[in-house]
Amino acid sequence: MEVIKGDFSQTKGIPPSGLCVGVHRAGAIHQKMVQKYGEGLTVWSLRPDLDFVAFKKDGLGEKGVRATDDLESIKGEKLIYGVRGAPPQVRKKAQEMGLELLADATCPFVTQQEEAAEELLQQGYNLVILSSRTHHGIPRLQGIAKEVGRAVFIVEKEEDVEDIRLTRFEPVGVIVQTTFWLETYKKIMSRLLDRFANVRIRNTACIDSLQRLPEVEKLAKQVDAIVIFGWTEGMTNRMLEVARTFNSNVYKIEKVEQLQAEWFRGKEKVGVIGANETPNWMVDEAVERIKSLAA
Repeated sequence: MEVIKGDFSQTKGIPPSGLCVGVHRAGAIHQKMVQKYGEGLTVWSLRPDLDFVAFKKDGLGEKGVRATDDLESIKGEKLIYGVRGAPPQVRKKAQEMGLELLADATCPFVTQQEEAAEELLQQGYNLVILSSRTHHGIPRLQGIAKEVGRAVFIVEKEEDVEDIRLTRFEPVGVIVQTTFWLETYKKIMSRLLDRFANVRIRNTACIDSLQRLPEVEKLAKQVDAIVIFGWTEGMTNRMLEVARTFNSNVYKIEKVEQLQAEWFRGKEKVGVIGANETPNWMVDEAVERIKSLAA
């Protein structure tokens, strides 16, 4: 059996680590702070359970630095904001608590999204976010809207447009979850433009992440089964949707140990590809594990 690894080496903007720009950059910031300050560092994160997964092989997160979503638990430690950003209420409370902020590792695409939301709200638009309702970024954006006393409308599918409690001529400002599915985005925008007369769009989808999808399609078409290695509800789900369009044998794992031999019985070619928070070393381990299962 041949095992083919998804290759992003020729994809512009994706670092050699295989991680997206935001996660790669955050890891570099974490490592630099550990090297400079040593022990007693805390990353405040919207998803503390995931903040160091991509770097465990290097030991980051096991000593010198930890992740939490509870500011009250930070006692005498230095603060770093994690890759997914922090709501303004969290930043304000950290200042009031007198916490020492060493670095802000928020993804540049997340920062761009925040700036777009603030701009639209300040200009008087009602904020509509195209996003899955469970996405970790929703509390952050709701926090930004709360600062100016406005509601946020979450639209996950076309039908949700009808639930927006606004009249036709009220201004609507649209931003997009960084890893939102582009085809769904197009369908929802068509419905929004049909229903509302004053719509302004800021497409804040992450180009780095979306560039992975053509490689998923390419790989899914050339193999008998494909494994998507990832745990982010955004990009991993987008990759699964694309793979299932072109292949009936699609599997998702979050750990190498979840691979099952029966998935690959009778298959000549198997593909493995990582999501935006899955480093190359993890994908390589999955490739070797599949080979051993087929042996």
